[in-house]
Amino acid sequence: MPAWHAARAMAACRNASSRYCCARWTMAPAVATGACRRAEAIFRGIGVQGGSAGARMIWVFALAAVALLLLAVHPFVIYPLTLRLFPERDLAPVPSLGADRPRLAICMSAYNEARSIRRRMERLIEAADAYGNATIHVYADGPRDGTIEILREFGDRIDLLVSHDRFGKTYGMNLLVARSDSELVMFTDANVMHDADVIAKLVAPFGDPEVGCVSARLVYSNADDSPAAATGAAYWRAEEAIKTIESRTIGLIGVDGAMFVLRRSEHRPPPPHLIDDLYLSLVVLAGGKRLVSAPDALVYERSATEAEEEFVRKRRIACQAINVHRALWPQLRRLPWPAFYGYLSHRLLKWVTPFVLLLAALCALPVAVALLGVVPVLVLGLGGAALLWGARALHFGPAERIVAALLSLGGVALGGIDSVWGRKTYAVWQPAESVRD
Repeated sequence: MPAWHAARAMAACRNASSRYCCARWTMAPAVATGACRRAEAIFRGIGVQGGSAGARMIWVFALAAVALLLLAVHPFVIYPLTLRLFPERDLAPVPSLGADRPRLAICMSAYNEARSIRRRMERLIEAADAYGNATIHVYADGPRDGTIEILREFGDRIDLLVSHDRFGKTYGMNLLVARSDSELVMFTDANVMHDADVIAKLVAPFGDPEVGCVSARLVYSNADDSPAAATGAAYWRAEEAIKTIESRTIGLIGVDGAMFVLRRSEHRPPPPHLIDDLYLSLVVLAGGKRLVSAPDALVYERSATEAEEEFVRKRRIACQAINVHRALWPQLRRLPWPAFYGYLSHRLLKWVTPFVLLLAALCALPVAVALLGVVPVLVLGLGGAALLWGARALHFGPAERIVAALLSLGGVALGGIDSVWGRKTYAVWQPAESVRD
């Protein structure tokens, strides 16, 4: 059939279906004509010959959009639900810690922490004294704000290693581990706070010889400071809830750097351009040891209060994490079930979530256009975006939280691009100012 004949036939079918639908449903003419025409186009076929294929394609796009949305929420909703299908694994009976406690080296890297480092060191010394058999090792990574001078006030209570140039946290942590010979090594960030008994709670699970690494539970302490801080704190509460279920069933799949302890025998110095916390914990996992959470070992940290700061932070963290996954993939792909399932679900999929959501939106677009038309979709899309940003400018809380979440997703996407195509490492970085107090 010539193209112009097909076009006329399609137009005739649309007009007929519109009149039929409008008469049947007695809708307002302007609304009914468009809605019914598109309903006929989708479900009864478009035109004389191409209708069935067009309808099938719309169904394919719709099903693809739904499948991609399910994939996007899998790490946060479906995965924790499936973890409940696995049996809980108890730790081996752990005797209470007596006076003869394993020797522990506490390692910390600091950069421009003058506003909080004195209080941080006082808390750390208090915790080390409460534990008893612990030494403190601090690496100063080229700070310029008086951090070094404050650290020197603590004299022989700490082993201080100073660099006047910046080489990065991982570089410094490797040096600190090499300067100690303890059975256990604790890694902690310079901006976290904790109670005095936190170390004993982290060390206790090592009574089980299958445990290779123990992580503290991180709590963001400033959720009420701003919508961005509230969004970050809510996300992290969900993350910690998932990690709690993981720890009880298949074991943790990696840790964050706020505070964790591992056996020295499991330590493998990470390359200086890779972030140490994820690298070290995944190496322990790949080596066959178990990672667990100590849910009563609480550490506190401030979340970024500005959405733009969180965007930069998420971009850096995503790039660092994906670099580690790429470096360790030869070992991680051989993880046994169910650890490999947890690794794919919790560690890999969440870093591609922005791209999965983008694909879902692209698949949903032709469905929306077929149902509503091009102009209404454009109006809804552009109008919704303008309304969202306008509401954010007026400091409307829900809008600010949505924008903060979208910026975080954008940061994750750019971090992935930085890692795969930009070959960036973020071996050194500037911490967000709002996370310091």
